[in-house]
Amino acid sequence: MKTIKIFCLISFLSLISCIGHKTDGRYITTRNNSTNSIYCFYTKNEINYIDSIPNMGKESLPKADVVSITGHIYWEDYIKNCDNQKIRYYIVKKDSVDKYGWKEIFKKNIYNKKYLFTIEDLDKINWTIEYKGE
Repeated sequence: MKTIKIFCLISFLSLISCIGHKTDGRYITTRNNSTNSIYCFYTKNEINYIDSIPNMGKESLPKADVVSITGHIYWEDYIKNCDNQKIRYYIVKKDSVDKYGWKEIFKKNIYNKKYLFTIEDLDKINWTIEYKGE
């Protein structure tokens, strides 16, 4: 019985340590300083290679609304598996989504701003993107 309890405890601790390595608690924050409502999301490759809405924050309203996106992931591992080891971070105006829909946006590579980031790039900007619009 004692052996079973020790085995269960070791299994539980192993599970917790594995879960801990999957997320690191960091998140990307976007400050919307434009006059438009926007959506922001990240992908491993260009958006014309995807066909569904990726890891996305809520809609951001204009004028200094803040959106934070966490993928509940370990960012180094995620970015290491991105094309050219850089995460793609897109900003799309809500008006564009209303006009074209997500499927056309992905198909035709429609976006208002695209950023390419390494972990070092994100660290330099303190994981905060200031979007001013056009």
